[in-house]
Amino acid sequence: MSYLIYTLTSLALLFALGTIGLHIAGHEPAARRCHKAVWYLAAGLFVADWVLAQAPPFGNMRHVLAFFPLVMYPASVYLRRYRSLSADGWLAAASAAALIGALCMPLQATWRQMPALQSPWFAPHVISYVLAYGLLTVAALMVLIHPLRGGESIRRTQNAGALVRLAFPFMTFGLWSGALWADAAWGAYWSWDIKEVWALITWGIYIIYFHVERHAAFATWLRPLLLLGFAAVLVTFFVVNLLPNIQSLHSYAQ
Repeated sequence: MSYLIYTLTSLALLFALGTIGLHIAGHEPAARRCHKAVWYLAAGLFVADWVLAQAPPFGNMRHVLAFFPLVMYPASVYLRRYRSLSADGWLAAASAAALIGALCMPLQATWRQMPALQSPWFAPHVISYVLAYGLLTVAALMVLIHPLRGGESIRRTQNAGALVRLAFPFMTFGLWSGALWADAAWGAYWSWDIKEVWALITWGIYIIYFHVERHAAFATWLRPLLLLGFAAVLVTFFVVNLLPNIQSLHSYAQ
């Protein structure tokens, strides 16, 4: 089973890199087909992880990173159909980064669901945050990898804003469902745990972004706020889980 998991992860990564290359080359139809292949491989990986873990595979960092491509491709379909935004290459880049991280982490074949994770809120909470953070990663990439001035800069910033607006309801649901889950598991909606605090900080930065976005006088603030928000995402998603000696109720995610 471990061989199958590493093979599927590696193939998904190769196709994600292929999607990026085709997008850069301007071959959008081929990029979409390649991105769809990433989704099929990630679906197979998800099933293999589920069989190995004997539970929905969301309980550790490798599981969550391997799940990224499953939500990035549907997001690209939605953006193309309803927002007229072709973002397969950008979303595949987020998937590729996640898959590289998954390959660098131990398989944790003995992982089993602990009591706190045996909740109906478990899967929707994790899925909503993965989708939100994936889209916010792409939004940050869009404003980071482009000229600081000119029409292309304005277009990229507008596209990044569309991604943030799509991501924000999922992030809000993740925060809300996490509070309900915490009350059921630990007897309190909020514990000022370090991960909870950083999730709230991240949410607050994007609230500020929405207020700034409405006023043309603050247009120069949009790019820094998107990058600041992404930095907060990285702290929330990685740093508080991976740094040693951090006491957290969410230590099961390490």
